[in-house]
Amino acid sequence: MSLPPVPRRTQADRSAATRAKVLQAAVGLLQTEGYAATTIQRIARTAGISLGALQHQYPTKSMIMATILRHYAVRRARLYRQAMSLKASPEARVDAMLDALWGMVTDGPDFIATVEIELARRSDPELQAATASVLGRIDQFMTRWLSGSRTTPPDVRFISLRLLNSALLRGVAVEIARGTPASALKDAYAIWREFSRQELLKISTDRG
Repeated sequence: MSLPPVPRRTQADRSAATRAKVLQAAVGLLQTEGYAATTIQRIARTAGISLGALQHQYPTKSMIMATILRHYAVRRARLYRQAMSLKASPEARVDAMLDALWGMVTDGPDFIATVEIELARRSDPELQAATASVLGRIDQFMTRWLSGSRTTPPDVRFISLRLLNSALLRGVAVEIARGTPASALKDAYAIWREFSRQELLKISTDRG
């Protein structure tokens, strides 16, 4: 009996595979080499594709970086929803969210890659323009999840807490990049987690 023919990959399949290789290569290089060393030539070489194939999907380095930020934002949203989906009480929802935050920073190279991109924006106007809207949406998303509401305007205190949480998590990512083991940072994060938990619950109680 003959085997059924293997379906041929479509052009869309090939393009999607190329984009995935590019993003994976770029994230790895950002983590290990930093933004300046993550050139499109090195991304193409690391991904095992031609420079022409890369630029057909992403004409500029800034477009690759903006796409990495978007993909990370989607992943972050998915993690939050999974962590908080079955939590009924405010306390349980806050705990699940804070644990998800820690997991994002310590699980894989994605977070430090986004920090590299954000730091590079200060001296790269093209990158600033390509990533401004993505980062704005990420900040709005974080504020909504901290406040627990996606429909009503957040208390300004949630915005301050979002800034503090973001600053702490970026600092943790930098410490890990410097070689500090995540296990050594866990106790420090636990102190912050307790403070943040109390503040989030306090604001939620005041609003209720």
